[in-house]
Amino acid sequence: MKKKRMFFLRGVAVVTAALVVLLCAAFVLTRQRTFSPTENRNLQTRPALTLSDALSGRYEDRFDDYVADQFPFRDGWIALQSALERLSGKTESGGVFLGRDGYLIQGFTAPSEDDYQATLVALRGFLGRHGDIPQYLMIAPTAVQVLADRLPALSQAGDERGYMDRLFSDLAASPVNIVDLRSDFAEAKADTQLYYRTDHHWTTDGAYLAYRRLADAANLSGSAEGLQRRLLSGSFKGTLSALSGFRVNEQDALVAYLPSGEEQLVVTWVRENEKSASLYRAACLDTRDQYAVFLNGNHAQIRIETAVNNERTLLVLKDSYANCLIPFLTRDYRRIVVVDPRYYTGELEVLMEAEGVNEVLILYNAETFATDGALRADLK
Repeated sequence: MKKKRMFFLRGVAVVTAALVVLLCAAFVLTRQRTFSPTENRNLQTRPALTLSDALSGRYEDRFDDYVADQFPFRDGWIALQSALERLSGKTESGGVFLGRDGYLIQGFTAPSEDDYQATLVALRGFLGRHGDIPQYLMIAPTAVQVLADRLPALSQAGDERGYMDRLFSDLAASPVNIVDLRSDFAEAKADTQLYYRTDHHWTTDGAYLAYRRLADAANLSGSAEGLQRRLLSGSFKGTLSALSGFRVNEQDALVAYLPSGEEQLVVTWVRENEKSASLYRAACLDTRDQYAVFLNGNHAQIRIETAVNNERTLLVLKDSYANCLIPFLTRDYRRIVVVDPRYYTGELEVLMEAEGVNEVLILYNAETFATDGALRADLK
């Protein structure tokens, strides 16, 4: 019996070692992917090692994301996990809850205390250095907070409200205009679909409501006059259905507020050295990532130059929530410089001086702002 047990344990050790070797080899030999159709997002590729990134901690954060995003057979592991959780009758899978009224709702992940304090220090420092220009902070509440009444009973979905209360309180003395959307969204949710049912983003109607609230703080037009609300797609399937395996056949309506005439602007994707006269990329409607129709998805840096007759130049530090809101800003600013810190590797201070930035908008959803270390690294 003892010999059989030893033989079994050695077999397990050999198989485990072989799997580790195979996974390591697959990780090294497999071609890097830049996009995951299953998760409907860009993936972190192998980051370049620079002295500034190493000293700021940005390289370590990006390397961790790179290992996770490029892990061999990642999509298969996600699909297997989702299938097993569905078979068990769970109402939560991959951090996504099976909500009422057709909603899939992503839970909120609170940052560690160290990460929270590091973000707060970096943010306060950045705001303090640029206190001579208007700065706006819009942390968008997600569906887990606004649509909490749609969550399954006894769900442990995280305390996003408490996180935002603390953050806004800790920034009260900083030179920034905090644009708190929560009351507006709570009042509007009965009459307006603010979030997609299969995706974590707010809808364009939700973004328009946020724009109107920002307009009060930043002296913008706040109007949709001259814009027409148009259906772009009735077959949008978002990230949450892919991540969770819930309601995979359900579809959302994707809309945009489009100008009735030709809009005079030039959009430049800086790293790619591409230009366009449109904020929209219609070809994306034929792909899995239909939300990328706004600004052609997420990019490190985008410059938008308009025909607006003023000297206002806005820097937008953002995640993908901003993509469908930014088109509303093109009638208010002469130039809009868009930076996604998850992909941007330059120096913000140098960029701001070169572009003549005289206003700043930080626009993130609460989940990404709480957990993403890239913004923290860029603000230092």
